[in-house]
Amino acid sequence: MIERWKGDGLVLLPAEPESAVRAAFSKVGSTATADVISMYATLGGMPEMDKEYWRLWSLADIQIENATSTATGVLFSDYLISCWSYRLVPNEDDTSSVFVDYFNDDQCIHVASSLEEFFGKYIEDPFQVLEGPHPGQEPGRDA
Repeated sequence: MIERWKGDGLVLLPAEPESAVRAAFSKVGSTATADVISMYATLGGMPEMDKEYWRLWSLADIQIENATSTATGVLFSDYLISCWSYRLVPNEDDTSSVFVDYFNDDQCIHVASSLEEFFGKYIEDPFQVLEGPHPGQEPGRDA
């Protein structure tokens, strides 16, 4: 994805050290799993959306957007200037599942069981993770 984003001329923020990732997630009441640490050790976020209108937030953005801790995970990215956002929920195997939150009082909808799966789907078909599923379309797992 990084090469694709660079090829598209997208500005990418510098990588973050593990200690900064752990501290940011701790401040919002969560745990930074190994895949989250790896992601931010590679890419510190994006100041602008990519051509699919998705944006990975910086650690500073995460702390602002997660001012109150919730059991439904940590908001870490958004689609189409926050039409909806994505949450990370730690798994027992030191990875994080990804859920979409439409902010409509329904439960969050499971998108991927790990960041690796999320980005694999994103590479294959970005709109598979960005445009669906919507509430009521797929039973899936809820957060």
